[in-house]
Amino acid sequence: MGRTVYVTCPYCDGMLEVKADSGDVVQKWSSKDKLSEGGDKMASAMKKLEDAKKRRAGLFDQKKEEMEGQKKRTEQTFQETVERVKKEGVTESPIRPFDLD
Repeated sequence: MGRTVYVTCPYCDGMLEVKADSGDVVQKWSSKDKLSEGGDKMASAMKKLEDAKKRRAGLFDQKKEEMEGQKKRTEQTFQETVERVKKEGVTESPIRPFDLD
């Protein structure tokens, strides 16, 4: 396995991990991904995981609220239809499959 070289870009202040023998870029980090002084990669990765977990939990809660709202609207529409049928009364019975023979 070849050796890797870490290069810092003077323009964007990003960092590249490059294979020395082939010149292929293995990994790159943007300047916003750069660690603060004294920070380590593990703490940065854990912070990203926690942020992603909070974002997913927020999306889940949002979808859950939307589904509950949809369920309430459907139940309300059903109850309104039941009340309307009770007031108007049923004038004819529904067609049964046996009646079609």
